[in-house]
Amino acid sequence: MIARTRWTAEQLAAHQRDRLDGLLRHAVANSPYYRRVLGRRVLGPDAARGQVPLRDLPVLTKATLMGHFDEIVTDGRLRLGTVEAHLAGPSSGERLDGYRVFSTAGSTGRRGAFVYSAAEFAVWMAAQVRMLHTMGVTPSMRVAAVGAPDPVHLSRQVFAALAAGRPAAVTAGRSAAAPDLSVTTPLPELVSALNAYQPDAIPTYASTAALLAEEQLAGRLQIAPAIVATGAEVLTADMRQRIAAAWGVEPHQAYLATEAPLLASTCARQAGMHLWEDLTLAEVVDDRNQPVEPGARGHKVLITNLVNHTQPLIRYELSDSVTLAAGPDPAGMPFRRLVSVDGRSDDAITLPAPDGTSRTVHPLRLRAPLGAFPDVIQYQIGYDGKALTVRLVLRGGSSADIPERVHAALTRALLQAGAVPPPITTARVAAIDREPGHAGKYKLVKLARPEIQA
Repeated sequence: MIARTRWTAEQLAAHQRDRLDGLLRHAVANSPYYRRVLGRRVLGPDAARGQVPLRDLPVLTKATLMGHFDEIVTDGRLRLGTVEAHLAGPSSGERLDGYRVFSTAGSTGRRGAFVYSAAEFAVWMAAQVRMLHTMGVTPSMRVAAVGAPDPVHLSRQVFAALAAGRPAAVTAGRSAAAPDLSVTTPLPELVSALNAYQPDAIPTYASTAALLAEEQLAGRLQIAPAIVATGAEVLTADMRQRIAAAWGVEPHQAYLATEAPLLASTCARQAGMHLWEDLTLAEVVDDRNQPVEPGARGHKVLITNLVNHTQPLIRYELSDSVTLAAGPDPAGMPFRRLVSVDGRSDDAITLPAPDGTSRTVHPLRLRAPLGAFPDVIQYQIGYDGKALTVRLVLRGGSSADIPERVHAALTRALLQAGAVPPPITTARVAAIDREPGHAGKYKLVKLARPEIQA
């Protein structure tokens, strides 16, 4: 896989065509759903010449995937009822008939169930190692991963497999084994464990990295990681600045999904997020599934997983808003790059417009004003269909007028977005809980009014 980073564009294209053709043929031969939907296109005269255009194939939504799960999977032993019972049972972290089974968090309204064969999971683990290698992580580094708390979430099993495959680091005066931590581990326990372990690299959620940076700046955390890698959530500009201030490093980013465990990531050159297009084809499209140009923010992403044949995902819809970078890769890789992933965790809200219509306000519009307040450690903007509620966790000794200034900044941002600002309530709180469920994610912008508790 590392050798592929030195491929030419022509080598990459040939690899993609070969893997896509193999995936399509396998899906039609072994999946009743794909045989019905794609059979004529895949087995027709154009397909025999390897000329099936991906853009001409239908889009697969999560609703369709889950509604036709038993027809889509290519192993007749796998049935949705059995998979869901396994995910809900006491042995959810163990294998089901040799398969690893994962569930999405359901942030878009419906949970998804995904299965990986041992061979498929091994490929994705190799991809994770390649990502760490390109970021600059070496086998001798001490890595402390802080991921999801529940084994049905993919990051939990990925981090466990990575830890199991690494040699134990033994250094005088430092604990040898990497601590078993998750994003729901109480912050004082996180700080204590990391102070004892002294990691060289920390892969974790963006919000957790920012909180740990705040603990470092306050003097309670005393570590010196050379690499901080974030994923699962939006990495905002203020989070990035806090991490840089704490440790003097530019945080890395990884674009991950349960449907494809690694879509893109940064490298040591920090030249954007490289799309790992030898493993997954990614189409950045608008709301009509038409491709968008580099530099323009897409409405969603359609992915085709070239690795997984057990549960084929062909033009599968992810509701993420990403922006492609223009021009060749400065790092010399053959892959396209992403400038940003703006909608990984947050909800978009719809507000009235002055002309009587409605206006959908992208989460980026709401997050941007909060970046101007360095004393805001955490925040969450909730919307219940009538009013915005802004919860603020502030540094000790911060100005008393920050809630009022946040109110004014959000009002201006909504007006600039062409929306009529609803009533806005701001409140200072001691802490903000993570989302319920196995992923333990943290939304900056969410639908439904969060309860305010001091």
